[in-house]
Amino acid sequence: MKKSDKFKFAEKCLYEYKRNIACLEVLKEDLRVAEADTDVRAQNYQYTFSTGGEVSDPVSARLMKIEMLKERIKYLERHTNPITTLMNDLTTSDVLNGSRNKDLMQVLRLMYFGGNTPDAIIDELNIARRTFSRRRRELVYVTICYLGL
Repeated sequence: MKKSDKFKFAEKCLYEYKRNIACLEVLKEDLRVAEADTDVRAQNYQYTFSTGGEVSDPVSARLMKIEMLKERIKYLERHTNPITTLMNDLTTSDVLNGSRNKDLMQVLRLMYFGGNTPDAIIDELNIARRTFSRRRRELVYVTICYLGL
């Protein structure tokens, strides 16, 4: 993977983090419901016939749905867990005001989670455009490391 592709992918993961976390919660709830439904229906297991006269197995269809939910959850967790770890590392209790980690966390919250424009962030943090670009680039490169790219 080229360096520019890694950068774009990491930024995409940062921008989609909040949406992916929300999707994970919904998928986990769907998985709990599907597993409970499978447990109840497994007790009343019956074969049914499809329109073609073939035997249809409703249990295997439910199990396939559960497997698909699990795979989707794993996929989203591979994109969100590293960013959650990064956020935890940037906000540890030993981070002091004015430190590099605090600055990176501000850029992360304002740009990727807040949806602000670079100009609005520059005004909010009262920093130079070059400083903002440097912090943004550094944040994305740290994210690349956390994502394992």
